[in-house]
Amino acid sequence: MRITSRTLALVTTAALSATTLFNLASSPATAQSSLSSSGTRPTAPDLNHTEPGTPVVMPGEFIVQIMGDILGPGISDLVGFRSGDLGIMAPLDNGTFALIFGDSFRETGLRGEWMSPVGVVAQLVNGIIEIIRPLNAGDKVEQLLDYPHVDGLTLIPSDLINIDGTLYMQGMWNRGIGNVLHTEIWKSTDNGRTWASLGTTPTTYLSGMGDLISWERGQDGYIYVVSSSFKRDHPVYLSRFMLDNIADRSAWEVFNPATGSWSTSGAPILSGVQAGEMNLRFIDGHWVLAMFNEQTLQIEVRVSDTLAQDWNSVPVAVVARHGSWTNEQTPLNFSQPYGAYIVPGSTLANMDIVISQWNTSNNSRYNSTQFNVKGLDTYFGVDKPAIQAPEVVSVEEQPAAAVEEQVLEDALLEQATN
Repeated sequence: MRITSRTLALVTTAALSATTLFNLASSPATAQSSLSSSGTRPTAPDLNHTEPGTPVVMPGEFIVQIMGDILGPGISDLVGFRSGDLGIMAPLDNGTFALIFGDSFRETGLRGEWMSPVGVVAQLVNGIIEIIRPLNAGDKVEQLLDYPHVDGLTLIPSDLINIDGTLYMQGMWNRGIGNVLHTEIWKSTDNGRTWASLGTTPTTYLSGMGDLISWERGQDGYIYVVSSSFKRDHPVYLSRFMLDNIADRSAWEVFNPATGSWSTSGAPILSGVQAGEMNLRFIDGHWVLAMFNEQTLQIEVRVSDTLAQDWNSVPVAVVARHGSWTNEQTPLNFSQPYGAYIVPGSTLANMDIVISQWNTSNNSRYNSTQFNVKGLDTYFGVDKPAIQAPEVVSVEEQPAAAVEEQVLEDALLEQATN
C-alpha cells in the first residue's frame, strides 16, 4: 500500500536516522531551490513562533491565532530538550496537565538524543502553555519507557487519559514508516513518573483499524475510542469498553452507524477522510473530534452532541491549512501540519489545540505549536436551537495535489522499504 503525502511525518525518523534524512532531503534531486526566478535570494519567512501571531478570521467567522511554539531554545531548555511532535494531554491537578510528545530530540533539527515518548507537566499562564517540569523524576526529560531505538524501533503515543487519578497511555510500536508491530497500553499511578504495561494488542485487531486511537470517558461510564490505521489512508471507527476491560480488546464493542448496534465488528463512523492523528474530547456537553485529514491536508474539528452516529454529516471547522513553506506561516498557510490535540480546560468558545509541523525537505522546522480557536460554539450552533443548522464551510473532499514535500516523503518511503 502506498503511504500518502506527508505520511507519518512523526515516524519517518523511525526508518532513517536524522543524519540520513537530512542528507536525502538536501540532495539536488529533492531540495527546494534557495533562489527566486529572478536569481535573487528571497527573504525566508520566520518559521519559529516565539510570540502570538495575528488573529485570523477563518471562513465561517471563527477566529484562529497561533499562540506560539511549545518547544525550542529559550522555551524548553529548562527540561533539556528543544524539539518534539504531537503533544498529547490529560489533566492532572491544580490546573496542571501532562503533555506527552512523540519522537523528540535534545536539539533542534532532529539532532541530539532521540527519545520517544517524553513528557512534561505544563499549565496555561495568561493563555500560553508553559512547561513546569519533566513528567519523569529528575530535572531533565527522559524517555518514559526504557528501550533502545535499534533498527528503527520507536514507540509513538496515540493518546492519554486520566481516569480517577490514574493515567492510561496507548502507544504503537513501529519499525519503519507506518510499520506497526503491535500496540500497547500502560498505566501510571504516580502522575506519569513510572508506567506499568497492561498488555499488547496485535495489528490483526480490527484489521489494523484499531492501531491509532483517541479515547474519552463518557457520562455513562463507558470509555469511547475513535480509531484508524497508522497510515493516514483509512476512515474512523468507534469503539467502547468499561475500564475493567481496558486490556482486553476482544471485549471492546465496535459501533455500526448503519444499524445503530454495538458488536465485535462494526463500520466506520467517518468515511470521507484519510484519518491521521485524532483527539476525542467531551467539552461543554458535546463530543469534539479534532484530527489531521490527509485527504484535505488540514487540521479539522467536528462537534456534535451525539457520538454514536454517522459523522459524515457533521460540519467541519478548518483551523489550519497546509501551504507553502516560502509563505508566512499562518492558520491559512501552515505547512505540513499534523496532530491535533486539545488542551485541557478548553471550551467550545475558547479552545486551544496543539498542532505539529515538520519541514521534511530540510528539517529546518520540527515542533509542536499552540493554536487558539475562538467561536466554535457559534460556528457549530451550540448557542442556537437544535433545529437550526449553523452555516458551515464545505470542505472539498478531493485528493490533495502533490507538493514537493510529498514527493520527498514518497522517495523516503521507497528507500526505507527496498
